[in-house]
Amino acid sequence: MRPRWIETLLALVVMFLFGCVSLDAHAQESDAVHGAQRFMEYCAGCHGADARGGDKAPPLVSPSNTTNLSESQLFRIVQDGTKGGMPPFAQIGDANIHAVVQFLIRLKNNGASENASVEAAITGDVEAGRSLYFGKAECSKCHLINGKGGFMARNLTSYARNRNADEILRAITTPDTPLVPSSQVVTVTTKVGRNLTGVLRNEDNFTLALQTNDGRYYLLARNDVTGVHYSGHSLMPRDYRTRLTPKELNDIVSFLIFASRNSRSDKVEGR
Repeated sequence: MRPRWIETLLALVVMFLFGCVSLDAHAQESDAVHGAQRFMEYCAGCHGADARGGDKAPPLVSPSNTTNLSESQLFRIVQDGTKGGMPPFAQIGDANIHAVVQFLIRLKNNGASENASVEAAITGDVEAGRSLYFGKAECSKCHLINGKGGFMARNLTSYARNRNADEILRAITTPDTPLVPSSQVVTVTTKVGRNLTGVLRNEDNFTLALQTNDGRYYLLARNDVTGVHYSGHSLMPRDYRTRLTPKELNDIVSFLIFASRNSRSDKVEGR
């Protein structure tokens, strides 16, 4: 029979190891949240909230990008920019750059690049989806697709190229998860008492850039602004789950997938 002091020591060792594991798990979770926040703040406006490409920049999780790059190479790209047009982000500091890089590596390890290459299945009525897009659902009021539609929100011509049907549906029904900073609707009050409501395109310590629904851009100096109300939402309607039936949602998703394939074949819809 073991002496009591040995059993006590073993219990303390187990408690210590469990505590270390818990702290490490908590630290990893905290790092993941921090990385996602920094990515949304600095990168999502160009590369998309899911890192699969946006209107201004290519995807970061495709096989030709992060998959074959080391952590140090990714760090240097974020820090120094690229000849292709990406600006340097050295000013955000090494800690934030490291957080962004770790977030990208985590996306890659979770299989984002493999999933992105899978062609989504079309299970709905493409023509019905087209009619909804330009009609009842009013998507075309803000989104351009194959040269037709609005310009306040992202161009959807190739949006579905690297996304599956479930991802597209989630983007439609839960548009603010996550909320891309450059798509948030704000109301700005100026010193002269003018209220401007529009999409917050950019802000820093000195200026605030706003685009209103008529397409006009306003670059406002901070010292000319007396208040900013952040809505916490984009222009995207948040009631599509109740406004549209499951079939209608599926038809729109199918239209977006079809449009993406058509653009990839260098065809123009409607001709």
